[in-house]
Amino acid sequence: MPNIFGLKLVPVLVATLVFWMLGYVWYGVVFMDAWMAGHNLTTDNAGGFDIYMIGGILTTFVQVIGIGLVLKWRSVAGIGPAVKTAATLWAVFALPITMYAYLYLPAHNSTLLMIDASHLLTGWIVSAVIYAVMK
Repeated sequence: MPNIFGLKLVPVLVATLVFWMLGYVWYGVVFMDAWMAGHNLTTDNAGGFDIYMIGGILTTFVQVIGIGLVLKWRSVAGIGPAVKTAATLWAVFALPITMYAYLYLPAHNSTLLMIDASHLLTGWIVSAVIYAVMK
């Protein structure tokens, strides 16, 4: 089976696709209205599928590789330890990075912070579970 950075390619691709689709559901269905309102967007000025969507899947791909590498380096086995590792990584990397927009942008929009941070937490955990199951 082909590898990427020593990780099996199929789990990397599956986790990337699932995480990316989670983003579609998160931002395009479940939290769409709140997210759009937080950014002062309407359906008229929100835009559509474009180059940024490609950037989104590439960003997701890189995150999934990072999660997989940490799980591999730590020899994490099982769903529970994978979830704990992903949640810890989120708490020390994703949440603080996400906080930058909240702290430094004038709006200080707590709703957007919660939507973005919880999306990353859920995506990182789902990715870790996929790695644990597809090992």
